[in-house]
Amino acid sequence: MNFPRNPVLPEHPAAVPVWRPCGWVALVVLVTPLLYVLAWPGNALDFVLPRSAFLSMHTLLEMVAVVVGMLVALTARYVLDERERRLHGVVATGFLVVAGMDVLHLLSYAGMPDFVTPNSAQKSIVLWLLGRVVATAALIVWCVPWPPALARSRALGRLTGASLLLCALLGTLAVLQPQAFPSTFDAEAGLTPLKLGVEAAIMASLALALAGQLRRMGAMDAEERADEAPVRDALLLMLLGEFFLLIYGKEVTTGANLLGHLYKVLAYACLYRSVFLRRVRRPYLRLQQARREVEQHNAEYQELLQLAPVGVVVTDADGRMLLVNRALEEMFGWGHGELIGRPVEALLPPALRERHGELRTRWVDGGLPLERKRTGLQGLRRDGTLLDVEVAIEKTRFAGGWRMTACVTDVSHRRKYEAQIEHRAAHDLLTGLPNRWRFVDELARVVQAATPGSEPVALALADLAGFKQVNARHGGAVADALLRKVAQALDGAAAPVDFVARLEGDVFGVIARGVQAGEPLAALQRQIAALLAPGVSVGTVEWPVAAAMGLAAFPADAADAEGLLRCAEAALDESKRQGRAQATRYDPALGRRTQQEQRVHARLQAALREGALTLHYQPQVEVASGRVHGFEALVRWTDAELGVVSPVTFIPIAESSGLIGAVGEAVLGMACRQLQSWREQGLHTRVAINLSPREFRHPGLVGRIAQALAHHGLPGGSLAVEITESAVIDEFEAVAEQLQALVKLGVEVHLDDFGTGHSSLAWLRAFPIATIKIDRSFVRDMVQDASDEAIVRAVIGLGHTLGCQIVAEGVEREDQLQRLRALRCEAYQGWLFSPALPAAEATALLRRECEEAQAAG
Repeated sequence: MNFPRNPVLPEHPAAVPVWRPCGWVALVVLVTPLLYVLAWPGNALDFVLPRSAFLSMHTLLEMVAVVVGMLVALTARYVLDERERRLHGVVATGFLVVAGMDVLHLLSYAGMPDFVTPNSAQKSIVLWLLGRVVATAALIVWCVPWPPALARSRALGRLTGASLLLCALLGTLAVLQPQAFPSTFDAEAGLTPLKLGVEAAIMASLALALAGQLRRMGAMDAEERADEAPVRDALLLMLLGEFFLLIYGKEVTTGANLLGHLYKVLAYACLYRSVFLRRVRRPYLRLQQARREVEQHNAEYQELLQLAPVGVVVTDADGRMLLVNRALEEMFGWGHGELIGRPVEALLPPALRERHGELRTRWVDGGLPLERKRTGLQGLRRDGTLLDVEVAIEKTRFAGGWRMTACVTDVSHRRKYEAQIEHRAAHDLLTGLPNRWRFVDELARVVQAATPGSEPVALALADLAGFKQVNARHGGAVADALLRKVAQALDGAAAPVDFVARLEGDVFGVIARGVQAGEPLAALQRQIAALLAPGVSVGTVEWPVAAAMGLAAFPADAADAEGLLRCAEAALDESKRQGRAQATRYDPALGRRTQQEQRVHARLQAALREGALTLHYQPQVEVASGRVHGFEALVRWTDAELGVVSPVTFIPIAESSGLIGAVGEAVLGMACRQLQSWREQGLHTRVAINLSPREFRHPGLVGRIAQALAHHGLPGGSLAVEITESAVIDEFEAVAEQLQALVKLGVEVHLDDFGTGHSSLAWLRAFPIATIKIDRSFVRDMVQDASDEAIVRAVIGLGHTLGCQIVAEGVEREDQLQRLRALRCEAYQGWLFSPALPAAEATALLRRECEEAQAAG
């Protein structure tokens, strides 16, 4: 808790006076010109002063003007707000130039000692006009509301510098060669039209600045208007001064000229008054008001200190407690006033007191910053118990010396919660085992601690086989209970197992030291398998636990923890590929295959970005007529680095890495574009595309297919999707919903590789399957093998019973086709008719069949 050093200042303190000279300024502005006009010409008021008297008064007024102008420049430069610094830097620079021009004007005045070159009215008037032009420009910058971006622009500073250089050059030229400027004064006629015109332009510019100032003041509050009112009055006075400098004639030493200079000085004084009020006097007035408020409310602050929810203690430079509040007394168990005069070290454990005294001495001597915050500290209660605290300390200099104020917070409960949170962050909430983050950290620690000749480190990853089926059949509660029991079994393992963690889902990790590669590593595998062998029972559920395992050893297989984990993961992936409850020990060949898969994965990503995948089209032929009634789209890939890559190689990699969705989308797009091209050529057919199980379960699949058909202007019947039994064996209801949505689009659903998976008549009857494809493994030997022929006959009969068409895959010989014809199979595909064809050859085949049909019909 931080207490303010000063109270909040009032926005408009009542004690701050406002500027109120506008009445007399208006009187001077209005009455003086009137009197002078009434006296013009020849009246006694239209007097000409003796030159010596005029020069004395002129010199005095100009010197005052120079001093006031310098004050305006310096005050504006160093005390204005940071947000106005660039804009008012222009003002400050301008009035600095004006002060310089006024000095040169004074020194160059006729009657004064010659300055560099002979003094003359021309010389002094040119310098006078340069000063007035710069002053007017500075006032326009001051008074006209500028966009904030322009006010903060660096270009403004550069423009100011260039203008300053120009003014310096012109002033120097006016001093050295005043005749280089057009004439401003004629000894016979007086002021020239040029001089009068420039004065009139200056008056018009001052009127513009006055309008801008009035507009600015209209948007200000009362205090700001009081600060800006002198600027308004200064503009009025400068307008009056310019008026007098317009009406004096060929005599320079007239009262009009002198009044013009007098009003210029008064205007500068108003400007300085504005800057002084705004940024110098006003803060001091506010500070005085704030101090009065502090004195008036001191008792209230004392009460607030007592009511503060954190402990507060104030000590002197020697550490004696001068003030404590009730919260601190209650926190440490002391009674009211018992701590006053005691050393603050009484609140610290004995082991910290000496060190605290040294730090306090250094702090008082200036070795440490004014404010400090300390965490991880402990305090000592009166009864001798410890509590965890956080302390924020601040030192303040008073007349009587340094005072240290400490705000003490009891964080004992928070530390306990933080410890719980840290444990939860590093442990699995379900099993209580360390999680993956903690496991990786421990593996790195163990590997780093290993030295040449020390015990080797083994790593085993175990993925429970069949766990997903248990979760699907018996629910999450049973699955969670099974995981907890498996975790208990692994956590109770004897040496050499050192560390067990649940990495994710049903995957557990084991770290063991002193295990070599080879037979001892196999012993670790057997130990883990033995721990799981008894199985697990939860209620009525009996589950014989088995696990696919990947094992690796350090330093035999990897040189660091990250590499060791990668080796074990590669071995685990190989075990899962081999089947249920397999165990694989890492070897370099496995590593090379993993690297090859990673290379294929990287090149496949590039192929998807570059559109390097293509489609070939396998004709599907009617058995009875021998005519092509559709195609199966087969993806092909030829890579610049890898050469021809078989789908058997890259499709599994795409599925395991999550790229299969992008591959499927590319296939869908290519197939739809080809169908659109064929329809534009008058060639109508159907193309079937394969959907992987992962892709089929994506909830946006149907929408993506519908969008592709609509984009290419295709009817739903021009497209078919082929799915395998593995795509529909899980998530029965979701699969049925997806299939029904596809059928509503007009898209046919074909069941591929029928008979090779978990075939079920129940879901085959429930799903809207239009075509069943007999796997090539049954067609290949059906002529020689009676059992294969029986399977083919049964599938054809089953399909006809369910109203499905039958397509036989892999037909390569004429005797196979004859047997399929005898069994009343509707269609086939295979090399007997044609291999998969590139798009151009498939187009030629379609066109040829279309021409033959037209010729026959």
